[in-house]
Amino acid sequence: MTPVAVVGDSLSAYAVVAALAKLGYHCDLLCDPAKSHFFGPSLVLNDVSETLLAQLFPDVNLSIYSQRLTHRLVRWGRQPVQVEQPALAIRSHSLLELLRNSKVMQHTRMIDVSQLTAQQISQNYPWTVYTRHKQRAIALPESSQSLVGGQRVIVTAEVQDTPKSAHACYIESLADGWLFYAPVDGGAMLQACLPITPANPRRALLECLYKSTTISTFVNDLQKVNCFSSAPHLQWPLCGSGWLMVGEPAIKIDPVSGEGTPFALRSAILAGAVIDAILSDRIPDISALSHYQTRLTHSFISHLRGCIQFYREVFSTNSAWLPEINQMIDIAETLSTQLEQQAVNVLNYRLIDFELHIG
Repeated sequence: MTPVAVVGDSLSAYAVVAALAKLGYHCDLLCDPAKSHFFGPSLVLNDVSETLLAQLFPDVNLSIYSQRLTHRLVRWGRQPVQVEQPALAIRSHSLLELLRNSKVMQHTRMIDVSQLTAQQISQNYPWTVYTRHKQRAIALPESSQSLVGGQRVIVTAEVQDTPKSAHACYIESLADGWLFYAPVDGGAMLQACLPITPANPRRALLECLYKSTTISTFVNDLQKVNCFSSAPHLQWPLCGSGWLMVGEPAIKIDPVSGEGTPFALRSAILAGAVIDAILSDRIPDISALSHYQTRLTHSFISHLRGCIQFYREVFSTNSAWLPEINQMIDIAETLSTQLEQQAVNVLNYRLIDFELHIG
């Protein structure tokens, strides 16, 4: 059986490989060896993420490098509320290292993608899943759109101090942004979401702490300060003949929801199910691909509406946040209109375990 190409070296890439392996397919992981070590922000994996990762990588013990959390303290424009929420806090590179050493990934062939073009990839593989942006790697159609819900960013830092409770994470809204804090791997991670990119990220993070009444009490020193885009976005279309996008090239989820990792894992499982349904001649190509795009787009619209509600609650009168809110509203309306114009119902399939079925 000709393997499926999975382009990238990320959580989404590994999840696609594992999902297809569950269905009996082999994958080639096409990645750039010079960029194979990913040091992104730390993650808080909720119980859904833990369950999905356990199904995809049953031999991986996530507790090796993670911190067990039991609840979340939320101060979102009101008095703090404690929410019971089992989760694991883990550094991104630690999670990827664990998954990279899993049985399924150890049996996956790794190929240097840096010298390959999109044309060469499509000639060598019947199906390609793109989980990372690479210049000229995806031959997108001329009608392709990148719908971005704002300009906001996350400023992140490592913190050596830990709060009195090492089993809680915290989220706190401020006048012009929000903070997130969680203990992880002997230290802690600190994140601030701001509506615009600051000229000096470290200073901006310190100013947020100055305005904080909860999280600031845990922090005395900042290390490894970084800044990255956090606005939600969707690439339309998400798939085409012989290819799909999964992960950030396809859809990016706003961190305020805490749903980024489970969404990426669910998308990877659905992508594997769609490819299997097509290769096994169980569902026609067009119908399966339309289902993939429509299902993810519906989920993205729901995510946008949740973010709009969150941000309106505390930032509705903030001039810097109004463009963020309005842009999300516009994208949600645009995508809703596009889905309404579809002539047929493409949501008449069900995901059962790892397979896509009619009915």
